[in-house]
Amino acid sequence: MQSPVGRVPTHIYIWDNRVLYAGPTLAPRYRSYGSAALLVGVESNLRVHRQTHADETVDTRCCLVRPGLPIWVESDSPSVMVLFLDPFLHDFTALSGSADRQTRDILWPLAGEDHLVSLARHVLGASLSPQAVLGTLVKQGLPDTNRLDPAGVDPRVVRAISMIRGGRTQNITTEDLAATVNLSVPRVIQLFRQYLGISAGRYRQWHRLHATTLAIANGQTFTQAAVASGFSDLAHFSNTFHGMMGIMPSGLLRTSEGVRFHIDPQLSAKGFSILSGSGASLEVS
Repeated sequence: MQSPVGRVPTHIYIWDNRVLYAGPTLAPRYRSYGSAALLVGVESNLRVHRQTHADETVDTRCCLVRPGLPIWVESDSPSVMVLFLDPFLHDFTALSGSADRQTRDILWPLAGEDHLVSLARHVLGASLSPQAVLGTLVKQGLPDTNRLDPAGVDPRVVRAISMIRGGRTQNITTEDLAATVNLSVPRVIQLFRQYLGISAGRYRQWHRLHATTLAIANGQTFTQAAVASGFSDLAHFSNTFHGMMGIMPSGLLRTSEGVRFHIDPQLSAKGFSILSGSGASLEVS
């Protein structure tokens, strides 16, 4: 049975390396996520197309989209689930093999769609723990980790990511990153595109949104959370959120059923991981 529009609860799960949204279908518009994403229409199909190819609309229950891809998303389904995947594309690589087709960097349909729809319904209908949700996703093929994993990533990229994650309140430029890792700016740009699919500046914005969401979940006001995560003010945060997510953050949190946050215990205990060198050792930010 479909939930009435406006009465769908919103659940946001936050891990160190992923974020999951399950809630009301957002208004149709273009958006450009800062990570790869898994999209699931809970009650009916999604209609997705790349901004520059509106004539090639994908009609599917589930799909994967590459990071930074400007896409149009709409659905008749009252609710959707969107899983924002790890920045290093390990999740995307693991899931992409289950897709039968690719249309303009939109991968569809996916094997095990019924299980993903079932998970979305369980998330909306009950307060599942982050561990339970992760366990189900692992059965669908995601790597069994809830921390950012630098395995297989160029150590210079890992060092640059560590710098960004450890200095959210600083205006770290691509030139700063290049000097830190002893590379030219064009080479840094090339490596970020290769291992993250987006620019360094885009990743910095995406991680700031991640950190702001966590701070709001922990009880900070929008302004406190935004400034603590490196945004100059609330307007800066709201405009960045709107450009990437296609909705103003105040609109998201004004849903009639409210927002229920679920924070992974390891993230609560350790904070965001800062990766040291090319290994998997962690420091706490």
